[in-house]
Amino acid sequence: PLVAAATAVAAAWGQQAADSDMVLMAEQLAGVCAPARSSASLLLPLLARLSAELAPLKASWLGEGATALHRVWSAVQFLFCTAEHAPGLDNAALFGDGVSLAGCLVLHMLGQRHAFDLHAFNAHVLAVHLAGGAPADATLDRYLTRVALLKRANEAAFAMLEALGCEKR
Repeated sequence: PLVAAATAVAAAWGQQAADSDMVLMAEQLAGVCAPARSSASLLLPLLARLSAELAPLKASWLGEGATALHRVWSAVQFLFCTAEHAPGLDNAALFGDGVSLAGCLVLHMLGQRHAFDLHAFNAHVLAVHLAGGAPADATLDRYLTRVALLKRANEAAFAMLEALGCEKR
């Protein structure tokens, strides 16, 4: 509609559409504002391939046993939050959000996000602390700060995956 309107204005001013700067700018603006094609994303094909690769492993990672991925990932994140390499240097500073993003991606693809949220060790410790069940301690405060940051990173990763409409297998 924008290009048609610019063409009509150019014609009303006695200009050819091919010679009009207004028509050229309308075409460029329409091209910039057009939604990107789904094939333009590099992430979606990668996620589809990952989902296909994870499909054969799904049976071994599901369930409620100790080998269920949501339980294993919960333990990994607990260890991720408890390790401190030097004062002010923890795993989050060393590895960033990439570890969390990778785990959330696999959990999402296997449909275990809610089981993870329900059984996460870090979430349990945080809930107990917020309920007033743990005394204040400097080590605990550092741990809880890491847990809160990791929880926000997990939520952001899950929100991104949901927004992308990633296929769960």
